[in-house]
Amino acid sequence: MPRESVDGAGETANAHVSEEPFVGRRAELDVMRTALREVRSGHPRLILVQGQPGAGKTALVERFVRGEGDLQMLRADGERLEAFVGFGVVDQLVRAVDATGARLLMPREPVQSVDEPAKVGARLLTLLAELEGKGPVVLVVDDAQWADVESLRALLYAMRRLVAGRVLSVLVVRDDEEADRLPEGFRRLAGGQRGVTLTLAPLNVAEVRAVAAAVRDADLAAALAVRLHDHTRGNPGYLRAVLAELPERQWSSLGPVLPAPRAFAGSVRRRLDACSPPVRRLIEASSVLGDGVRLTTVAALAGVEEPLAALEEASVVGLLGARTTPGVRDVEFPHPLVRAAVYHQLGPARRVALHLAAAGLLEDQAAALRHRVAAADPPDERLAAELAALAGREEAAGAFGEAASTLMDASQMSPPGPHREDRLLQAVDVLASAGGLVQADPFLAEVAGLAQGARRDALLGLLAILRGRPAEAEERLTRASDNSDAGRDAELAALIALRRTLHSVGRMRAADITEWAGQASTLASPGAAVQIEAEALRGLGLGWLGRVQDGLRVHEAIVDRLEGGANTALMQPVRAAHGGLLVAADDLAGAQVALSEATLVDQHAGSTSTAVWAFVWQARAGFLLGAWDEAAAAAEHAVSLQEEARHEWLRPLARWAAACVPSARGDWPVAEEHVRLAAAQAGDYELMIVAAALARAHLAAARADHEAVLRALEPVLGIQPREAIDEPGCWPWQELYGDALVSAGQLAGAAAFLVPHEKLAAARGRLSTMAALARVRGRLEAAMGRSAAAEAAFRQGLDQLDRLSLPFQRALLELSYGQMLRRHGRRRAAAGQLEAAHERLTQLGGRPYLEHCERELSACGLAPAKRHTLDPGRLTAQEFAVARLVASGMSNRQVAAELYVSIKTVQFHLTHIYSKLQLSSRAELAANYDMLVQA
Repeated sequence: MPRESVDGAGETANAHVSEEPFVGRRAELDVMRTALREVRSGHPRLILVQGQPGAGKTALVERFVRGEGDLQMLRADGERLEAFVGFGVVDQLVRAVDATGARLLMPREPVQSVDEPAKVGARLLTLLAELEGKGPVVLVVDDAQWADVESLRALLYAMRRLVAGRVLSVLVVRDDEEADRLPEGFRRLAGGQRGVTLTLAPLNVAEVRAVAAAVRDADLAAALAVRLHDHTRGNPGYLRAVLAELPERQWSSLGPVLPAPRAFAGSVRRRLDACSPPVRRLIEASSVLGDGVRLTTVAALAGVEEPLAALEEASVVGLLGARTTPGVRDVEFPHPLVRAAVYHQLGPARRVALHLAAAGLLEDQAAALRHRVAAADPPDERLAAELAALAGREEAAGAFGEAASTLMDASQMSPPGPHREDRLLQAVDVLASAGGLVQADPFLAEVAGLAQGARRDALLGLLAILRGRPAEAEERLTRASDNSDAGRDAELAALIALRRTLHSVGRMRAADITEWAGQASTLASPGAAVQIEAEALRGLGLGWLGRVQDGLRVHEAIVDRLEGGANTALMQPVRAAHGGLLVAADDLAGAQVALSEATLVDQHAGSTSTAVWAFVWQARAGFLLGAWDEAAAAAEHAVSLQEEARHEWLRPLARWAAACVPSARGDWPVAEEHVRLAAAQAGDYELMIVAAALARAHLAAARADHEAVLRALEPVLGIQPREAIDEPGCWPWQELYGDALVSAGQLAGAAAFLVPHEKLAAARGRLSTMAALARVRGRLEAAMGRSAAAEAAFRQGLDQLDRLSLPFQRALLELSYGQMLRRHGRRRAAAGQLEAAHERLTQLGGRPYLEHCERELSACGLAPAKRHTLDPGRLTAQEFAVARLVASGMSNRQVAAELYVSIKTVQFHLTHIYSKLQLSSRAELAANYDMLVQA
């Protein structure tokens, strides 16, 4: 960030606004703004901002003062070359006021006495007192570790004696060895009641992506964002430099070592040039081998006879270090950029020689192969074939991200021809399915230029599935099937059958799922990733056909067969499908265990689509169990992963999961946004249509808009075949539709609708669906004037729920039962049901339903139990910041802009805020604004 000029009088807070994008640091800004509020009330404060070079310390101060137009700014910068210019920093501060003040404050003759800084500090106090009478004063000293000692002593004298007044002092200092120049008195002040110390942490991966979007308008793939985060250790300055200098063609590069910024690399080269030849050889050998390699191995590669002495010298100049444990000494760089700078300064011949020598030294065959590849000039079919074999082993171990990278290397190493094309297609296939369309997009132009063939059509069919284009997927996959030969290439035929299985999941055609999955499983190698995923989907298809127990047994057989022989990533699709079926079977505890295992897969392994699926059903299980905060969090993960991967076919599914809790809690803006983003249209996958309809119907039901529920679910009625859609417990639309028919007065239609679904639920033994439909049946019988039949239905539903832990469903049944009893004059019995429902809904925070319950209780002549007093102390710092801004009248978009977070993050926090404060709307939050401000 460029330094500010300190010339000019009457400077305002906006005079030095930086145009650089600013990301993150919300907690730090909140702390600084809190300190400024205290200063405005007459309590001086000191803020010590410390962090590594490039951490964004100056940018943080710039952002802090932005928009504070009434502040009087005094600024100065420490400078290494002026550290011995007496009172140089004080001179800068005073010149920001006027020249007269400078003459009054500065010594009139050379400093002769140790008490001169005290005199200058006293005069500085006088000046600050005059200024703060006109408005709050912010005094900023940047790079305070390089300020002259006299100025620091004078400033410390003044700050220690600032006991009242509207003065905020901000010292910005490096968090390194140079920081020791700052007098300890400042740190004591910053650590006491009148000060605060802010240490800037690295940016996280999401913030790295935000910086890339701002600096280069680049939507980084997740893998590259992680690499850049690790490469720069989240340092904003280093990150911006790398982004600014990295050519566009390298955005999708899978090269081993990213470059260092030019200025950083120049500094490293100068230190490297000053090293003795053995030390330089040791450092260069380390840059080729990477971190965590034994010193003996590095010394052997470097040809250094006294490695400990060389390592010590390298450590003194800050280019190399060691991690020592008993009997082991591993060499490591102090920062990844140091390794990058050393590596990229190697000449081509030297680099190739080191890689070849490393390949001969290492026992790890995969590592040795990568060194051989780094030393080779493509094409080299022998190396390409070895890379392809390594990729096969990585995929078999579930390391799909590594397999994609290795396949891409194999393609680039291959001579032009069929092998090169096949390896490229395989790499993009793995990237798209395991990662997402963002990762695959850079290679699609090359894929489009390849000749037509079964593998190319299989890949394009997969991409069409992920983009939610069933007609295109059908055409591509049919052509791939027609052009494949299972006898000649069984693995390709198995992959095509698996893609057709996935396509059938989107079409919700259970019989086709089982047929294609069975074919894929038969053709695939035993224990291969394709076979495991095929068996997982075959079990799902059986469940959707009504054979849930058979489907669960298929999954259990895979687990039994592969237990201990397959890693977590390979078993992920099994756990995800198994958990979804357990939700349908009312085994929610078992579902949570299976789904937790499916969602714990490392981000570099497993399948994104599978992870989204698992998080959706984890959210569904949590919602049914009444763990709404956990359900909202799981749904947020599903949405984030889907957005990251851009797997469009799962967008409505993720949004349906995310809409359930805010709908039930009456958080209308959040729910409406999820419903809007869940929208599907004619021609989309049936899975998309059903999920979008459920999202709309849940919101409409919470609002008691029964006609809207019927309209939302109308597209579901026309879908054929119906096995998967109507299977009890899989897609909870039947209760919503039947209840809306009753509420809309369409009693004959409701009676006709209920019968087949009641019979199917009973035949399957699905207690939760039977209980849900019993509630609808009870309401229907009551509406038809048959109170005895209604009560029998309600009692039957309660009996079924006695065997399940479904608090929300039970509360709805108790509410409907109590309503019926009250309308038939049985107020005491009604009160028992309504009070039980009220207690459950209060715990859940189901505000719309709670209000309905309270109206019924009032009609019984009972006052509802008082709700808990609002307690802001239950909120986290980020939730508290969101709550105050929403309460002040800001929209979610405005809050997101103010806090520099995404709208979905605001939505996520609001879900927790409403739950913790037991509120249900922005209006209620606004009504408590004063309490939030005073908290």
